[in-house]
Amino acid sequence: MIKLIALVKKKSGMSVGAFKDYWVNTHAPLAKTIPGMRGYRINVADPGGDLPAAPYDGSAEIWFDDRAAMLKGLASPENDIAGADVANFADDLVFLVCENEAVILDASGREWAR
Repeated sequence: MIKLIALVKKKSGMSVGAFKDYWVNTHAPLAKTIPGMRGYRINVADPGGDLPAAPYDGSAEIWFDDRAAMLKGLASPENDIAGADVANFADDLVFLVCENEAVILDASGREWAR
């Protein structure tokens, strides 16, 4: 499994609510048509809270079976359409290509899934 992680800065002047609404309800339906995608998760940063503000307003996680499937999906017309749409809600987008390693600890601190 390979994961493409996108770090996203919202469009300048766009409210967090409008950013989330556009990303979830307009962009996501375009993105989820990209061939070979096994999963797509959107994470919108909470602007409040006790921690300092992050340099990004959200992230997306996109899963593919392997690098070949990812490259094929990214070369598709569906990806071209979704890619062109990013400018409608984001000023900056940075991608990380990651090998997916899940390490989950149980209540006693022992690893139970990998």
